[in-house]
Amino acid sequence: MRSRKKPFATPSPTWRSFLPRFSSIIICSLLAALAACDNGPKFKSTDITGADYGKTLELVDQYGKLRTLEDFRGEAVVLFFGFTQCPDVCPTTMVDIANQLKRLGPDASRVQVLFVTVDPERDTPELLG
Repeated sequence: MRSRKKPFATPSPTWRSFLPRFSSIIICSLLAALAACDNGPKFKSTDITGADYGKTLELVDQYGKLRTLEDFRGEAVVLFFGFTQCPDVCPTTMVDIANQLKRLGPDASRVQVLFVTVDPERDTPELLG
């Protein structure tokens, strides 16, 4: 009697033990490569370090006190222009700013966010205070 060859050869024991390890290495490498991809938002602003403009900026705070940027020396200042009756962009932007401050952890104490109203008739000191 002649022995028939099987249509598909059974992998050797060496191949069987190698395949799961090799697959694991490939999967881990792909995951590491994907994790290294930076899909975060890019810096879209202008660094104004050392700029001359804005040094004489004077604004009145919610208590009626005149404030300048000098009052915040040593802190990063985020000026946000908006109004309290803004239905969507202003609140979502403020939430975005708050989330970024949370990501900073303890360094958030070095950031001062200033809300500047563009609707002073409705955004009274009483409302903002």
